Amino acid sequence: MASEKSDLFREGQELIAVDLRRDDMMISLTPHKIILWFGRQAGESSIREVIFGISSIDPFVNLEQEIICEFKNISEYENMGYVLVSYGKTKSGYMVIFNVPFSRKAALAHFVRSIVLKLRENDVKKSLHWDGSPAKINLLYNKLMNFDGWEIKRTGFKEKETQVL
Repeated sequence: MASEKSDLFREGQELIAVDLRRDDMMISLTPHKIILWFGRQAGESSIREVIFGISSIDPFVNLEQEIICEFKNISEYENMGYVLVSYGKTKSGYMVIFNVPFSRKAALAHFVRSIVLKLRENDVKKSLHWDGSPAKINLLYNKLMNFDGWEIKRTGFKEKETQVL
């Protein structure tokens, strides 16, 4: 099974995308984004595995999170590891944009809890930003395949450019 999981490279081609799915989640890995979709049936432990699994492969992954809250709550998010980007007053409170750095475990734990709360009402889709080389995509693929239920939905490759000297 381990040999099946690690063989995403093809001779003369460069890995540029992997889409994984299970009944309650989907993940799309590309060189610049990781797109996560959590269905309402997704459990907290599975969400935690995915988020912390991503962090273990690349702690420089980043998420821009938009939150509406009272001004006094902004510092609470900062204390949980979120990084304030900007804020502005709206009719319903302050619209705040934070970066959620995947290097901060407290921020990730709060991020997981926020997903679980949102799943009570709707599915959740998040776009993470990263510098995902083909090697990192392969590493993350292997990490996720260690968790139950994942299967490949799609892989994408492009021809490697060869230099003529």
